[in-house]
Amino acid sequence: MSKKIANKAAWAIVITMLSVGAFYPFISPYNAADFSFRPLMDPSTAHLLGTDEMGHDLLSMLLAGFRITLTIALAAALISTFIGTVLAVACAYYKNWVDTVIVKLTELFIIVPEIVVLLFFAVLAKPGVYNTILAIALFSWSKVARIIRAKSITAIEKEKIQYTLLLKGSIWHVLIKMWRELYPAVATMFIFQCSKAAVYESTLAFFGIGDPLAITWGRMIRTALNYEGIFTGGAYLWYLLPPIACVCIFVVALSVLAYDFERE
Repeated sequence: MSKKIANKAAWAIVITMLSVGAFYPFISPYNAADFSFRPLMDPSTAHLLGTDEMGHDLLSMLLAGFRITLTIALAAALISTFIGTVLAVACAYYKNWVDTVIVKLTELFIIVPEIVVLLFFAVLAKPGVYNTILAIALFSWSKVARIIRAKSITAIEKEKIQYTLLLKGSIWHVLIKMWRELYPAVATMFIFQCSKAAVYESTLAFFGIGDPLAITWGRMIRTALNYEGIFTGGAYLWYLLPPIACVCIFVVALSVLAYDFERE
């Protein structure tokens, strides 16, 4: 019973966060880029989370972060899951040297810490949201490929898929036939990739890498920590903690959903 409640709560949190991101322009009290307010105002009815040292409304910036951070997380997760799934099915479909090459490539990407490669790539690439998405997607597919490959090798031995192979079906035909077998694992990996991408985006923004104009949770965390008086007068309570809480809640909610998919 408690697991069902946790699952429903996780779905409610994720859907609410996605809805906030989608409808941010309609629910935000101010334009997140507007810095015409008095700097460092305490929370009030006019500014529920106060303002930063530049005069931005912190609640508006936090709501803007829902849209940009979650868009980056979803896009990067979708691309990395697609790449990993296609490569995994290719291993089962072609076998022989193709399987060997993909496995060796996957092992190489797993050995090297993803975040280190991401930092180097993001530093060399032109700052921007699209490059952030590509950086996260292109260097985080390896674990997806490894897990889905094991499922694909088992699934391809089933009678209906062997029949498709006898009819000279392409890799895409085989993937379609396999989908029912692979779906739970792919859905689980997609959810894990979403949570990982959200953390990576926040990490890149925290280190000052990425689009400097994009208002994300990671950028808010970095800006808050750059403010020398963040831990005096309780400013951290409405300046630093809200974006950290948003990242943590999003990751935990997705982890609950991933666990539920994995059990199924």
